[in-house]
Parts: sequence; structure tokens; C-alpha cells
Amino acid sequence: MNRGAGAPQAVMELVEAGGRTAQAFGFPRLMGQLYMLLYLSPEPRSLEDIAKALGVSKASVSIAARNLALWGAVRRVWIKGDRRDFYEAVVDVRAILNGGVLPAVTKKLESARLQIQRCLELVETDGGDPNTKRFLRDRLNLAEQRRRRVASLIDHPLLRQIL
Repeated sequence: MNRGAGAPQAVMELVEAGGRTAQAFGFPRLMGQLYMLLYLSPEPRSLEDIAKALGVSKASVSIAARNLALWGAVRRVWIKGDRRDFYEAVVDVRAILNGGVLPAVTKKLESARLQIQRCLELVETDGGDPNTKRFLRDRLNLAEQRRRRVASLIDHPLLRQIL
């Protein structure tokens, strides 16, 4: 068996896993795919090359790359004699978490808090079956408890010290 022939398939399977992982955390699939592709690339890659490898538009890759760069997960690289944009993965997990992932998760948790609060207010002001209202109130309160727990874990001083 030719080892080289298996490498692209292995890379693409990991790229897909990166996309699914990003989605599971509420981030765009393409961002996870792009990061994993760059992480597994020995050399910086151009936007055109990335778009071709992932089967998406260059514009989509450009947006995802800019977002990842804002988080500190990838960096733009200059290659002498080439005017195209090239990117490489940042492998310092601490920098990525503190630079973008944790703030983004914190923002999503705050958005969820506001939505839960709004829905609780709607449950109270809407007419309707008292049993349904009680059920919805209980579920929303449970969702808020879980949201608070996750937020407190992210904000825990020990976690911040580790990261």
C-alpha cells in the first residue's frame, strides 16, 4: 500500500471532523474545516488552493480565514514573489482559546441568556394553558441553569489560569 496515497484521504477525513466539531460548538463548519486543513498542511496555503481543496468558493474561504485570523487561530503569511494571500495555522491552543474561542462562546452564552429571559417573559404574558406554561417555565429555567453552569466554568479562575 502506498502511504502517500492514503494521506490525502486521512487529511480530508480530519478536515471533515474539524468541520463537525466546529458545528457542534455553534461555529460555521467551514471555519473548522479550514483550520484543520491548515493545521495539517506543512506549508502555508493560498485562498485558491484552500477553496479548491474544500470544494467551496474563494469568497467563503476568505471570510472564514479572516474570522479565524481575528481569533488568532490562523495567520496571513507573505511569500516572496507571490501577491496572493497565504495562511497557516497557529498551533498554540492557549492563544486560540483566549484570542477568540472563549470570547465567542461567552458572547453566545450571553445571547442565550437574553433569549431565555425574553421567552420567560413571553410565557408569563401569553395566555394559554397553565400546564403548558408551567412546563415551558420549568424547561426554560433548566436551560438557564445549564447556561449559567457553562458560563461559570468558562469564567472560573482555575480554568483561566490554566489557559
